[in-house]
Amino acid sequence: MITAHSGCDGTPENSLEFLRTALQSEADAVEVDVRKNGEGKLILSHDETQEDAVTLEEAFRMAEGIPKKKINCDLKQKGLEEAVYRLASEYGMEKRLIFTGDVNPELFQKGSCAFPSITWYANLEVFRPELYRNFGTEEGKRELAKALPAVLNEMKAYEAAGINWHYSLAEQVLDLAEKKGIGISVWTVDDEELQRKFLRKHVDNITTRRLKQLTAIRNEECL
Repeated sequence: MITAHSGCDGTPENSLEFLRTALQSEADAVEVDVRKNGEGKLILSHDETQEDAVTLEEAFRMAEGIPKKKINCDLKQKGLEEAVYRLASEYGMEKRLIFTGDVNPELFQKGSCAFPSITWYANLEVFRPELYRNFGTEEGKRELAKALPAVLNEMKAYEAAGINWHYSLAEQVLDLAEKKGIGISVWTVDDEELQRKFLRKHVDNITTRRLKQLTAIRNEECL
């Protein structure tokens, strides 16, 4: 699966232009950053609650008539799962939802999963938030890599499709996750050589800003 990262191919992030470009592309899924604004409305925004932001409802409305496209809602605040699911259901999108980001793992416990129709790729930070704060440092990345085996074991208790993992730490996760039968979603892969590498590794998903490049490579590799 290829996911169009918000703002792919030079479009403004979380914009209508981005949505039109991504929905009309060969991408399998479209990623949007989701949070609530001051009025409690679900909007597309990474860090700010902009009043003129595109709403999640607009995104669902645009995707509704393109049945093969999935929408990856990257949740930027806690407690959004139920509201996103309800809105998606209004547009018949609930079976085409992917959750990443700030997701509550308890909602996806095996035997009592609250959202069985949603595909969830778990970000490591929901299990180890204290380690993820230092992700930008080399020491922080080493600590995350050390925690990976334990996190993958913990994931067995949840209905997760796999782990959502930053490409810079991919070497640590690829073999270990495969051995444990856990899927891998890699973000954000823009380098051509890395795109080819992950395609050949048959990871579940590659999220990219360089969408046209990656879809062209996939078409080429499949010939």
